Amino acid sequence: MKRKLLAAVLAALGLFLVAGCNKKAEVPAAGAAAPAEKAFKVVYLVNGGLGDKGFFDSAAAGLRRIADELGCETNIIEMGRNETSYESYFLDESEKDWDLIISGTWSVSELTHEIAAQFPDKNYLFFDGEVDFSKVPSKNIIGLTYKSNETGFMAGCLAARMLVSGAQKVEPNRKILGFVGSMDVPNINDFLIGYMEGIKYIDPGIKLLTSYVGSFEDVPKCLEMTTQLYNQGAQIVYAPASQSILGAVTASSNKDKYLIACDTDIWDIMRDTDAALVRNVISSSLKNLGDSLLVAVRDYRNGAKQMGENYVMGIETGAVGLADNDNYRAVVPAEARDEMVQIAGRIAAGEIKVGTSFGMETAEVANLRNAMKP
Repeated sequence: MKRKLLAAVLAALGLFLVAGCNKKAEVPAAGAAAPAEKAFKVVYLVNGGLGDKGFFDSAAAGLRRIADELGCETNIIEMGRNETSYESYFLDESEKDWDLIISGTWSVSELTHEIAAQFPDKNYLFFDGEVDFSKVPSKNIIGLTYKSNETGFMAGCLAARMLVSGAQKVEPNRKILGFVGSMDVPNINDFLIGYMEGIKYIDPGIKLLTSYVGSFEDVPKCLEMTTQLYNQGAQIVYAPASQSILGAVTASSNKDKYLIACDTDIWDIMRDTDAALVRNVISSSLKNLGDSLLVAVRDYRNGAKQMGENYVMGIETGAVGLADNDNYRAVVPAEARDEMVQIAGRIAAGEIKVGTSFGMETAEVANLRNAMKP
């Protein structure tokens, strides 16, 4: 009887082992293709539209590189300028299976915070602004900011140095520069603060005319405002004008005066299609958004960057600086270009500390502007 029971147990055990082996046999044999790894999925919600030759296009270029170089599945969604519709876009995409949801700049800061807190199991990246983690206790978001003040400082140094360069389109007896910003807000005024400090670093006696478009995308108004700056004596205008920057470019062409653009190397982008239009764009103060997004996604995936942290990128990381292109080298004397390299090195080394508009009262920024008026 005991022998029969033992035989039955061994038989049952044998069936169990066979079943286990059969289960293992489902693994692909040597040489067979392994199951494809699920692609990392990234979406960028654009709070505007592409084609601006600046901020949005730069970020979108980063998404394309994320797809090409990192093998991610990506999508770019243009939300337009109707801000009342943004929440529905954020909600829709947060309910999908994206591994990372990207948005950027101050106009969607509050909404990004709210959505990230509402969807603690999703992950977000917010660029061109700092994350307030007291509003996102789940800390499921990365903040990416740029030292716009540093790139503005470089623009100020370049513009001031060009006044005494002997350049053909500069009247050396008129020590006046211009600044046209899209909006009177901290993100834009950070460029301005750096620009003013850069000008004074070269020559404290230079005067500055400032103007704001009052919009991020009003190209005709930007054209009008920039033209007024040139008419009032500005020899060179610096234009952190967001999506309206083509107005500033057109004014510089019409008035045959120099311009320093912003965010992207607009001369390089347009030289083949509109060479005459951009001929006076001597450089751009770069905010390498696309590069930074590529780095951020790569670093997040390999663990070098983590949710719940703000990361600041400046000259020392290559995230900001002046565009060095053929037009820059043709118009700006070699001595001045060498000086720009030296100044950038001093900023990167911490020898030059550039002020920032963040934390400043509106009245304080206005007083600094007024102090440099002609």
